[in-house]
Amino acid sequence: MQKVSINSECGKASMSNGCCNVGACKLQKRASCPCAASKIAFTSLPNGLTMNNNNNSKELQCTSCHCSDETDKAVSRVSNKATSSEAEAVNDDNILCHKRAIESFASASVTEKRKMILDLCQQLVLTDEQNKELCHRILHEIKNGLAKETHKKADVKCFVTYVQDLPNGKERGKFLALDLGGTNFRVLLIHLKEEHDFQMESRIYAIPEHIMVGSGKQLFDHIAECLCNFVTEHEVKYERLPLGFTFSFPLKQLGLTKGLLVTWTKGFNCEGVVNEDVVQLLKDAIARRGDIKIDVCAILNDTTGTLMSCAWKNPSCKIGLIVGTGSNACYVEQVKECEMFDGDTHGKPHVVINTEWGAFGNSGSLNFVRTEFDEEIDRHSINPGQQIFEKMISGMYMGELVRLIMVKMVQAGVLFKGHSSDVLMTRGQFFTKYVSEIEADEPDTYSNCHMVLEELGLTEVTDDDCANVRYICECVSKRAAHLVSCGIATLINKMNEPHVTVGVDGSVYRFHPKFHSLMVEKIAQIVKPGLTFELMLSEDGSGRGAALVAAVASREDNVSPKKK
Repeated sequence: MQKVSINSECGKASMSNGCCNVGACKLQKRASCPCAASKIAFTSLPNGLTMNNNNNSKELQCTSCHCSDETDKAVSRVSNKATSSEAEAVNDDNILCHKRAIESFASASVTEKRKMILDLCQQLVLTDEQNKELCHRILHEIKNGLAKETHKKADVKCFVTYVQDLPNGKERGKFLALDLGGTNFRVLLIHLKEEHDFQMESRIYAIPEHIMVGSGKQLFDHIAECLCNFVTEHEVKYERLPLGFTFSFPLKQLGLTKGLLVTWTKGFNCEGVVNEDVVQLLKDAIARRGDIKIDVCAILNDTTGTLMSCAWKNPSCKIGLIVGTGSNACYVEQVKECEMFDGDTHGKPHVVINTEWGAFGNSGSLNFVRTEFDEEIDRHSINPGQQIFEKMISGMYMGELVRLIMVKMVQAGVLFKGHSSDVLMTRGQFFTKYVSEIEADEPDTYSNCHMVLEELGLTEVTDDDCANVRYICECVSKRAAHLVSCGIATLINKMNEPHVTVGVDGSVYRFHPKFHSLMVEKIAQIVKPGLTFELMLSEDGSGRGAALVAAVASREDNVSPKKK
């Protein structure tokens, strides 16, 4: 079999038997194109490719599927004067070429196929130098976010939360929490009793897709209705209770009870909410009902909630981290470093900063480690050009990254002998939970992988195919863990405290079998000598943290929840 490179740069190619040698071309990102699948390389335009000049931009176009890609390295202008019969012949040649390429890959040895998978996935493996550079760039962006002069243009906004006190274990009473941050939201009733003793009741409510992309009024009316149902069910409808509101989207806080939505993420796109005070929108929805008594006394991000929840049990917890549907981190910063703090600091030296690090890379800082698959994820997302760091990490995108790589390998004939399925070829149908399930298999066993692939409609699968699929999953999840680790290590080094506990929540961290150990190993390599850390799973999620923020606020104001 001829030697090929799945992930090489465009190079020289020769034509034989009507087919071009297999390499990498400018069209390789177009997964639907037969030429892209077999990665035809060329030094002059072969049959099946034409050059268009649209709006003064040169563009290569495939005559098989009509996909195209702009290139400033276009060979030359080519006029397409082929007759109908000539065009049909060109198409026949391209199809034949594609089939031969797939047959050639499909008949490759197990070792050769493995080498192709390794070559393709190498772009997902971060080197020590790249990790070092990532930490440098993350720190630079954090400093930009904290400073007034550079805050506006910073990708990592570092919003002030105005939470200046952590729980001390002496909070008492009944508190409500609303945790909104994904396709579901939770309502919780928490009764804080003796030190570290509490009673918690909660319920999860779904948000229909039409509401996720409807109006803001629809969204908050739906939430208010669910709140009413919850307090009625738990027989506290006639008690006036403080509520902590965890709002897990980019938020510019102007105070403990005022926060403006910066941008929607995670598939939400409700009208009339961006740049509006979400606390007021919730209060208005509650007031429209007129049948419940709830005091919204604090708004916070899910990372702050996770930090508060873990700090209630472990006073050394100074960082909150979410790795789930989205990704974000918060940490305890010195007030003197926070130029965006607006108002009275009450003489307190620290404040929790919500980094909103999911937007890191929006201005290009991550381009040196992004891949063609990251770019495709972004192109087809609901918010192209935004939340670049999050799209390389979070559960909303991890499964799709794996799927895109698998599709490329299937179309090249490397996986499953080139046979695909309708499910595999459908965007969003390789769920992130599949990554965790596949990696949970014991070494050299593939029972979970076979079951997952069967769910995808792939039945003629060998153990060698499964080994390659698992390697792809491992590369994607390891890169995610290492990217998160660079961020956490940067925060630990910036805080420069002898020991820091990191409170962590989110489905990826909670359910992926190796994410915790991958993070511990990588953070330990990056933190300054002499600094220690531990990762602590947030047992009750960010919901309890929201109630604790409300409890701390009530404690400071010497206000106790009272029946009315």
